[in-house]
Amino acid sequence: MDRKRIHDEIVEILAAKLHNLPGLDPDGDFDYENQTLIPDITKEPLDIAEVGMDLEDAFGLNFEEIMPGDVGMETIGKLIDFVAGKVSDREAKAKAQQAAANE
Repeated sequence: MDRKRIHDEIVEILAAKLHNLPGLDPDGDFDYENQTLIPDITKEPLDIAEVGMDLEDAFGLNFEEIMPGDVGMETIGKLIDFVAGKVSDREAKAKAQQAAANE
């Protein structure tokens, strides 16, 4: 799954739950990457926790040590990078396991 697709899915999930964030901008004028989750998009940490659970379900991952909105994952861009890294790691493991099984 490429970063663009992850970006679009994350923005759709965030926009559906956090109404201060506009939906996907077909013109690409809105700067999603640098939007700070707290306080720019929401002031409620509970909203972010709920979105975190939605993202875990959507991408099959767990936010174990760091949650969206925490230091290190303050912006949508950092959240996208985190999710893209987890998805990439999972895909690489699956590919390696498939290669090992084919040997």
